[in-house]
Parts: sequence; structure tokens; C-alpha cells
Amino acid sequence: MSELEDMKTPGLHENGFGSTWLGNLVIKLGGDWENVYCRGYWDNLLLLDDGSVSFSVESAWDEPNEVREFIEKKFPKIKLYFQCEESGMCIYHTNDDTGQYFPEKYYLWVEDGETEYYTSLEALANEVENITGSKNLKTLDSCKKALETYSRSHSDLCYTLEEFSVVQD
Repeated sequence: MSELEDMKTPGLHENGFGSTWLGNLVIKLGGDWENVYCRGYWDNLLLLDDGSVSFSVESAWDEPNEVREFIEKKFPKIKLYFQCEESGMCIYHTNDDTGQYFPEKYYLWVEDGETEYYTSLEALANEVENITGSKNLKTLDSCKKALETYSRSHSDLCYTLEEFSVVQD
């Protein structure tokens, strides 16, 4: 991946994403990009102190599972964990069922603010209580209802509240 990052665009094959196109990675690993759906690119490549590698992938619609599956098949000792979000299609998924790599369980987007992530329902409920003035929110559904009610009287603000679902590979 580092070699590909250092290559001039387009890398190993013409594409619209540059040298970090997922298809270049598939080619570099001995695969055929025409048989693996490679829409997207990676960035933020980091080698961590524990020897693991971290990187972000920008791809449309959902996690690029064909590339992940190709890499895991090529290197059976490697497990790739992901968290993906596609707000336009209401997709909020992870395959990290223990939360070791992606501890965030909830996503809160506020139209005039920033996206916030929460690792516990309690922390999320506290924030929703702070925004709405509601009390004793205990469930995700109660948090959503409080935001909906609040939005009706504050029509200039829009909220999106989602829970990351764990998907099995």
C-alpha cells in the first residue's frame, strides 16, 4: 500500500481515483480488478505500534466487501475490521462485534453542528437530554422520539440518530 501511495497517478492501471484506488491494490496483490468490485480508494494509512495496519476507505454505498474478502482470502491470517456509514442509504454497519477496533455504537448528526459518535447508550442519552431538555431517556427509541419532538418546535434544526448494526461476514 505504501508503494502504491508513492506512485504517480494513476498507479498500476488507469482509473478515476488515483494510485490508491482499490483496484491498484488488488492488482498489486496478484488479483484481477475486473473480477473484484473495486470502487473507491484508501487514505490515512498507518502502521500502529502493535503491528496492525489502519486505513480509511472512501467508497460509495457500502463497505467494499469484495476487496476485503479478496485480501482475507489472499492472507488467511489477516482479518479486516470495518465500520461504514452511508447516510443517503441509512447504512451504518460494522463487523467488529466486540468493539475492539470500532467502539462507536451510535451516530448523531446535527444539522448546524458536527457528527458525534457515542460508545454507550448512556452517553448518547445524556447528549440528547442536553439538546432537548428531555429527562430519563433510557432507550434508543426514546432518544429518537425526543429529537423528533424537539425538531417539531425547532424546525431550523435537523437531527439524524443511527445505531451501527453488527453484520456477520
